[in-house]
Amino acid sequence: MESVIPRQVNPAVFESSQESAWVRASQAGDNGAFNRLVLKWERKIYNLSFRMLRNPEDAADSTQEIFLLAFRNIRKFKQNSHFSTWLYRIAVNHCIDLLKKRPVAELTDDGDLEGSGLGIRASVTGTQEKDLFHDERQRKILDSLALLPADQRIVIELKFFQEETFDVISKILEVPESTVKSRFYAALDILKDRLSLRAEEIL
Repeated sequence: MESVIPRQVNPAVFESSQESAWVRASQAGDNGAFNRLVLKWERKIYNLSFRMLRNPEDAADSTQEIFLLAFRNIRKFKQNSHFSTWLYRIAVNHCIDLLKKRPVAELTDDGDLEGSGLGIRASVTGTQEKDLFHDERQRKILDSLALLPADQRIVIELKFFQEETFDVISKILEVPESTVKSRFYAALDILKDRLSLRAEEIL
């Protein structure tokens, strides 16, 4: 039977409690509980990997590798932070490690990523993203994101696409909040300059 949320319980609190129960069960060796965590988070982790790596096959492989790392290390998670913070940290570190092994991409005159081999548009999810990124503008913004330094790109990813606060991002990246803000606004300046957009048109 499906879980039923009591009317007097805040759904967000119930969801957090349920996730904590899955984590504890996973740490006790319950593979089914871990699979529930995968089902809950796989789309967000795939989207993060795709926007960081800009290749659907690489993103799919990365997503599997991230969850494998999480599975192998789940007993090390102390639950003194949210599971999502811990999982995003694994995802960020993994994607950045992959990016370090890649040659630096360059934009061609028509705005395409040279050497990317991509003739596709990103499949983004969420109402905010669908409303923002359309057709040619979507491609240009995502191509420009791909040219940001990895440490700036991941802040944009976590702040805008994953809708995390600066405080949470600082915990994920394990850097001071002031550093997160510095990277965010530096990235925003680069995007505004490259795309000739106002800040409010980007975010």
